[in-house]
Amino acid sequence: MTRLLLRATCGALFAGLLGLATSALADTSQLYRASGMETHQAHFQQALEKARSRYAAQLPAAVAENLVRKSNERFEPDRMHARAMASLAVNLSDEQLNGAREFYRSELGEAVVAAETRATSPAEVRRMQNGLPPIALSAEREATLRRLGQQLPALDMGEEVSLALASLATQSANDMLGGLLTIPEGFANQRRGSIRAQMEPNLPQTLAYVYRDLTDAQLNAYADWSETDSGQAFFRASSAAARDALNP
Repeated sequence: MTRLLLRATCGALFAGLLGLATSALADTSQLYRASGMETHQAHFQQALEKARSRYAAQLPAAVAENLVRKSNERFEPDRMHARAMASLAVNLSDEQLNGAREFYRSELGEAVVAAETRATSPAEVRRMQNGLPPIALSAEREATLRRLGQQLPALDMGEEVSLALASLATQSANDMLGGLLTIPEGFANQRRGSIRAQMEPNLPQTLAYVYRDLTDAQLNAYADWSETDSGQAFFRASSAAARDALNP
């Protein structure tokens, strides 16, 4: 009787823990989709595929094949999604996760995600690389964009993507050189400060372009949320999730 009771208790406890884990995973998955992170990952894969095509056309066949094989291993989509969601789950408390999910399910959150996911689409990235159209800003809107820029992890994520791709190229080059000449693995990481310095001056106009369809009231409300505990925690967690997704 005692053994049966113990087994039943253990079984109930295990079922309860499994239920909590499943619920937490579902909550994280919902935030991952609602915040646009899933779409950003898809856009990254599209950009990566275009880069692979360029490698195939510009590099010797053996080098291009090695680089493509390495990129397939490192940036496999399902594993990237899994690493990103696991990172979110670890770095957000239940309260912070729920606060972020509530924001991104709101009308304002949906408008923000529409603007941000449009900005990372291959077509829009190509358009921005060709030069941003000048946008006249009121002093108030410019100040709001600067507030937002201080919270958003845009520069951090830009660095991580650039460094991950540079690190992949370094690793592939070392494999092809066969030890005759080795490029230090930390070589790409030495460029971190210079990459940020190149991107930072363009941030205000980039944000003005990305959020051009948001009204002043919407932009101000987004900046306000970015300064809350939930907003700051989510941006920190999303930056860590991008880093973990890109660097297995």
